[in-house]
Amino acid sequence: MAEEDLQRPAVPLATAARVMFGFAWRADRRLSVLVLACRLAGAAATALFALWLGLLANAVAARDGAAAVVLAAAVAVSVVGGSLLDFGATRLTRTLSERAHHLVQRRLMQLVGGTPTLEIHETPAHLTQLERLQEASWEFGEVVPSLINLLETAVRLAITLVLLATVDPWLLLLPLFGIPILLFGPKASQSWFTAQQKAAEPLRRMNAFLELATSVVPAKEIRLYRLRETVRRRFAAAAEQSRSIQTRYIAAGQAIRAGTRAFFAVGYLGAIVLVTRHVVDRGAPIGELLTTAVLGGQVLALVAGSSALAVWTSQTLIAASRFVYLDRLGRALRAGVDATAEVPQRLRTGIRIEHIEFAYPGRAEPTLRDVDLLLPAGSTVAVVGDNGAGKSTLIKLLAGLYPPSRGRILVDGLDLARIDPDRWRLRTSAGFQDHARFELLAGQTVGIGSLPVLDQPGVALAAVQRAAAGDVLSALPQGLATQLGTSWDGGVDLSGGQWQKLAIARAMMRSEPLLLLLDEPTAAIDAESEHRLFESWTQAARELRERSGAITVLVSHRFSTVRMADLIVVLDGGRVVEVGSHAQLMRTGGLYAELFAIQARAYRS
Repeated sequence: MAEEDLQRPAVPLATAARVMFGFAWRADRRLSVLVLACRLAGAAATALFALWLGLLANAVAARDGAAAVVLAAAVAVSVVGGSLLDFGATRLTRTLSERAHHLVQRRLMQLVGGTPTLEIHETPAHLTQLERLQEASWEFGEVVPSLINLLETAVRLAITLVLLATVDPWLLLLPLFGIPILLFGPKASQSWFTAQQKAAEPLRRMNAFLELATSVVPAKEIRLYRLRETVRRRFAAAAEQSRSIQTRYIAAGQAIRAGTRAFFAVGYLGAIVLVTRHVVDRGAPIGELLTTAVLGGQVLALVAGSSALAVWTSQTLIAASRFVYLDRLGRALRAGVDATAEVPQRLRTGIRIEHIEFAYPGRAEPTLRDVDLLLPAGSTVAVVGDNGAGKSTLIKLLAGLYPPSRGRILVDGLDLARIDPDRWRLRTSAGFQDHARFELLAGQTVGIGSLPVLDQPGVALAAVQRAAAGDVLSALPQGLATQLGTSWDGGVDLSGGQWQKLAIARAMMRSEPLLLLLDEPTAAIDAESEHRLFESWTQAARELRERSGAITVLVSHRFSTVRMADLIVVLDGGRVVEVGSHAQLMRTGGLYAELFAIQARAYRS
């Protein structure tokens, strides 16, 4: 079974088609009706052209001038009207498709961003569908046009068959000669997709060598090591391999097309002979022969076109089915939230972590095992441990970005699972090591940490000061009004440490959070600067403690900083192995004392 088949969501294509038509209808009802009317009228005009042409030939043969004029006008209307209707319908369909696609994209943003947890991003099966949908965004935009074109083709084929039957019922056998086109046409069309898939690796190598030869970063070493000819030769070899693969598969597809059309030609020739005998032996109107000749050509075009169109439509509907899959997933995830408890206005006891266990989706081994902790209200808590110990996972669970697989997290006795995630996050703030780089005005980049006060003067500046990030503002030409990101006019770029400081300032925007999470927020900042920042955060934590009993949780590898925390939690292999203050843990002489001593010796050396 092909990899694509294994990764297709279990959503019927008919369901995907219905959903996409629904989006088109909601996007613009009048335009939907107009597009459908234009397509059906154009299909009828094109199909009836053969009838008017045959009748015109009969009128000319009978020297019926009045009828000939009327039928000539009908032929002209069919040709011109069909062309105009097709022209207009194509553009109207494109407009409708863009509006429907925009509506779908908005819906996709809402459903992905609106899921209460990160499951959609970190579960392999869900992530595959999301990534494939993003990769197939162009195909996704072609769903509505391809469905409408398929409907138009069906109408034209139906009218053509009726007209053939009026000439001679035996002519209804003509479409049967198109069965090989329908059977083998998809295989011929698929040869192109197969060629692209098989040639993807050499094509990637070719593009990689092209980038090496033309980009500024490798330019020095290309010259220094005299690699120009080597890169050029490997580029040429990859290009030749890609062309060879594509030529082989595409040639096979062309051979299939030629064979199926040759078979149809046999039936077409038989139809012409049959009608010719009617004209010669039985005195049938000459127009029937002309009508049959034109209709036979239309049948070939429709059968061949419907085969290719069916393949393309199925490709677009697979993309649409991924959206339906994600939409259903988003609804299910939101429906699973039992948010009946209110968020406390102030923490009085703290956050109790009761024997929680957590395993990421798709992983058998849990990342956290039997974690049991009390984070007292108003405390500053440091979480330390080696890479992979589960520190960042614990932060995600406290933020409500994942529910525990087992156990509970209690906020002043209330199960976090019963608190509305959106309301909990209004009282939670966080700065992450892998923070987002929002390329907005600097004040907005900080201010979006609290949207209700985004435009209030002085609020963002106060957050910057609480984050001890004033040096970043002094380096910006227009301070908080500076556009960030060199891809924008007048925009400036920042160093990794500067971006990180602004992310920390963003975390400081909320004036009364119940929980402030700082997950390796200073990974791009030197140890001395981190120490100064933590002193500033400690002061901010005291202020938060007075206002809301807030808990500040810091994850860091630098033990010289975390020693200032009220409580230090040591994780090892997903388990809590030590809890206490710096002094207590050093007296115990356990893992924390060992790691602290190793780091202290490294700094002294």
